[in-house]
Amino acid sequence: MSDTLFPTASLDGLRRETRAQAVFLPALAPFAPQHWPLVGLLPVLDINGALAAALASRAPFRTSPPIAGIFATDPFLRLADLAETLRRAAVTQVINYPTVQLYDGETTAALASVGYRAEAEFRLLLRLAERGFAPIACVTSRDAADLALALGLRRMVLHPGLGARARPAAWWAELAGHVAIEGGEPLRWREPAVGQVSRPSRRIRL
Repeated sequence: MSDTLFPTASLDGLRRETRAQAVFLPALAPFAPQHWPLVGLLPVLDINGALAAALASRAPFRTSPPIAGIFATDPFLRLADLAETLRRAAVTQVINYPTVQLYDGETTAALASVGYRAEAEFRLLLRLAERGFAPIACVTSRDAADLALALGLRRMVLHPGLGARARPAAWWAELAGHVAIEGGEPLRWREPAVGQVSRPSRRIRL
C-alpha cells in the first residue's frame, strides 16, 4: 500500500490501486472539495450514517476496498451495525476521520470536557480492531501519536492541520521518524486536487 491517503466523497472513476488509498466520506459529496475540511467538522452531517447507506447500496468490493472514514466520537454510533455493514461491503480498514483533533483552543477544551477527544477516537478504533478491522489512527501532534502507540495502534496518518495552521513538511518528517523509531508506520495525508474532483451537486454558502 502507498504511504499516502486522501479523502474522497465518490469512488467513481478511481483505479483499484488508488481506491485502496482513498478514505471514503460520502457525506461530503454535496460540497466542493475545498470546503471538506470545514464541513466535515461541523455538526451538520451524519458522517457515519452516510457511509453506512452508501456501502449498503452497492455490491461488496471484490478487490482494493477503500478505507472507511468514521467520525469516531459520534454519540449515536451503533458499532455492531456499522461493523456489519463494513463487513458485508468487504471493507477491511477504518480511520478516525474527520477527527476532533483538528479543532483548537477553547473549542478543543470544551469538546474534551464531554469526552470528544483523541483517546475516545483511538479506543473506538481498537473496538473495531477487535472485530477484525485494520485500524489507521489519524493524529495531528506528537502527543496524539504517542497516545496511539501506547494504546497499541501502529499505523497512523500524520495530518498536518488545516489552512494557516498547517505544519510544514519538516514537521511530518520529524514526527514520521519518531513514529517509525517507536515501531509505528507513518502515512501521509493529502487533500484532493480540486480540479480533479467532480463539481458538487448543489451550491452552498459558508
